[in-house]
Amino acid sequence: MAKHNPGDILTCDWNPVVGCARYSAGCRRCWWLDGVMPWQQRLGNLPASLAEGTPEVVSARFDAAKLRPKRGLVGVVQHGDLFWDAIPDVVIHQVLDLVDQVAGERADRNRLQTARGVAPDETKYVLWTKRARRLADFLAARYPAGVPAHLACGVSVENQELANERLPHLLRVPGHRLVMIEPMLGPVDLTAFPEVSWVVLGSETGAGGPRPMALDWARAVRDWAQARGIPFFLKQIGPDHRRPERHLDGRTWDEFPAGFRK
Repeated sequence: MAKHNPGDILTCDWNPVVGCARYSAGCRRCWWLDGVMPWQQRLGNLPASLAEGTPEVVSARFDAAKLRPKRGLVGVVQHGDLFWDAIPDVVIHQVLDLVDQVAGERADRNRLQTARGVAPDETKYVLWTKRARRLADFLAARYPAGVPAHLACGVSVENQELANERLPHLLRVPGHRLVMIEPMLGPVDLTAFPEVSWVVLGSETGAGGPRPMALDWARAVRDWAQARGIPFFLKQIGPDHRRPERHLDGRTWDEFPAGFRK
């Protein structure tokens, strides 16, 4: 469970839509397509007919009662990419409608609790994508007055070329901006993107020869973030997620932005 995995930034996830298609260099060894999807099919949680490149809307999960208990940092559609072009706009709206509904209910409770001197519940819903342009375009159209504070938007990059391509779109999204450098397949210089809220970094893992990450690549990103007061989280530096190596220069790096609580 994500909450008990020190190398995971999330508390839990919610997956009313699943499935994806490989999109860029980091997708070659997709943990979802190659591992989780067939495992979930064997358990009977997903239809055996589900295949790579085919999205699946899991109707039973579109239920506020299933989303309400999830608190902390909630990954929205972690078992796929909500902004994949195979996902219709209407489905993305349905997902965000439910998130906004539950977040609105929580905001109402928070107002009552604050009046009683109780700390508010600062649950965040994390949208995490490689399709950065669609993320930015969609959210600008849906939230013309600004993205609500309960949403945090993350964009994955694997190397400098993809950082240069995707992160300008992330910076078009106001609010909480997460850069997810995982798997890190080359050096990444974030100098041109200082308006990010959080940097999360990790090596490629799995059987069959994951591509190695140079520690100096990770150090350079860490040093950049530290110099600017941007929280830095290191998920792992080794090749085996079952025995994660998380120490860099004698310590773990488990920094979260203000208001983000796992």
